[in-house]
Amino acid sequence: MPRGFTDQEKKNIQARLIKTGKEAFGHYGIKKTSVEDLARQSGISKGAFYQFFPSKEALYFAVIRDYETQQHHQMFQILSQEKQNDREILKNLMKSILEQVETDPFVRRLLGKEEFEYLWQRFTPQQLKEAMDADVDFASQLVETWRAKGKLKVDDPELIAGVLRSIFFLFLHKKDIGESKFSEVVDFLLDASIERLIKE
Repeated sequence: MPRGFTDQEKKNIQARLIKTGKEAFGHYGIKKTSVEDLARQSGISKGAFYQFFPSKEALYFAVIRDYETQQHHQMFQILSQEKQNDREILKNLMKSILEQVETDPFVRRLLGKEEFEYLWQRFTPQQLKEAMDADVDFASQLVETWRAKGKLKVDDPELIAGVLRSIFFLFLHKKDIGESKFSEVVDFLLDASIERLIKE
């Protein structure tokens, strides 16, 4: 029977599991990562793991949400600054995030077709709704910021969230789009989307 943990221990273990999960899922993928591996690398027993997450898929979802929360915070900090060229700032910011697909093992593997489709089938409707709602909440913050600046062309957080999400998911179809022209396609779609979203 796993022993009980104090509130601080629970907080520390939760953070370790998310960190360990991001590293393990990035290097080995969801199928080759076991609960035993995750527990051992986090310094707890397999039984204790289930005090925090009902499955490794649930941990994976928590890792994704943690990553997205950090990204949203960083983006909002940059996009809410008082600068002139909001279009250029948004484009450069989106491109820097997209480049993480090539450099961050976790994001690169997550957006691989096999991994993404496996996870999509196993996440619950509530988990998927939570992720979609978080994107819309973030877009709502952007709407308020851009409206205050007088730069807004589109006043629909769900539409803005969908546009940003669709650009990110282009990497699921990189081979279908054509790898030799992929960067140009991303640039083209970013320019077109940003031109429709934000005023000069």
